Amino acid sequence: MTVPRGGTEPRRITCVISSLGAGGAERVMSWLTGALASQGSAVTLVTLSDARADFHALPRAVTRVALGVLSDSRTPLQAVRATAGRVRALRRAVVASRPDVVLSFMDRTNVLVLLALRGTSIPVVVAERNNPWLLPVGAAWDRLRRLTYPWARRITVQSAELVPFFAPALHGRVRVIPNGVAPVTAAIDAPRGRTVLAAGRLEPQKGFDLLIDAFAMARPRMPAWSLRIVGEGSERAALEARVRAAGLEADAVALPGRIADMGAEYARCGLFVLSSRFEGFPNVLAEAMAAGCAVIATRCPTGPSELVRDGIDGRLVEIDAAAIAEAMVSLARDDAMRRRLGERAREVTDRFAPDAIATRWRDVLREAMGRD
Repeated sequence: MTVPRGGTEPRRITCVISSLGAGGAERVMSWLTGALASQGSAVTLVTLSDARADFHALPRAVTRVALGVLSDSRTPLQAVRATAGRVRALRRAVVASRPDVVLSFMDRTNVLVLLALRGTSIPVVVAERNNPWLLPVGAAWDRLRRLTYPWARRITVQSAELVPFFAPALHGRVRVIPNGVAPVTAAIDAPRGRTVLAAGRLEPQKGFDLLIDAFAMARPRMPAWSLRIVGEGSERAALEARVRAAGLEADAVALPGRIADMGAEYARCGLFVLSSRFEGFPNVLAEAMAAGCAVIATRCPTGPSELVRDGIDGRLVEIDAAAIAEAMVSLARDDAMRRRLGERAREVTDRFAPDAIATRWRDVLREAMGRD
């Protein structure tokens, strides 16, 4: 099957992601589809989920196709059949959108898209949105990734440190594109409080267990401060139990779940802490900096060291509860330092300007339409 394409500019772009749930990759996809549409392309977004799973909104200019083909499988045979069904549904939807080029986000979805479009002439760009060395996809999916990624015209990652993950033969196709960071404003105009804010999925990757331990260590030396961890995930019960085991009183630590207005959260906090064990490109850290927060981040692979200039616009510490605690105490006791770091942190919006990042995405899509 051959789908017509035209010109060197991508006039019709189809993007694919599992869902528009409350995740960083989903947020970037929502922004990027709008940015590509504003550059003059007709953009279609295909999700495997139905629209009921949406957390992030799409610009009106983007055509949405929600397949609703996600479901749990009880047996390996059911899983194989479900995967085959998703591949067929993706092929129908993508081909029907008549794209010049396809952009897919996230490992398993990338595999499905490459399988779905095998045998067509539609060029595909796949984007890894986390650290593939440290975020396992399972043995079967890993084998499928090794099989299918050579079919992609381009592969994108968020840090140069991730390029060696791929086979040497693919390195020439890999492009590094960090996330764009837009200024963050809030509807409130109030002085910053004495809250340590963190945000992300409540999963082991994010290290909130370390943060709770660190806060328990630091609290005697910063008794007026509280900890607020925004997000949802499988670790909620374990984290709540850890708070109780640490002897922290109920008003000292809050886990309020997902919150749509993160701008207000950033505006109110006195400190923002990223305690991750690993990252791709930590959107919440970038947003906190853009909002003028004083930030502390672990030196995890990958992302924080590219965003935070230690001692200039934030603090970088080891992935260790005691190190996080010491940094929190130091900044909690120094109002002037927090203000200085927060003021410089806003420069992240110049270093990772969204317009420049959107242009880099368009350049990669244009490259993929050429013939290597």
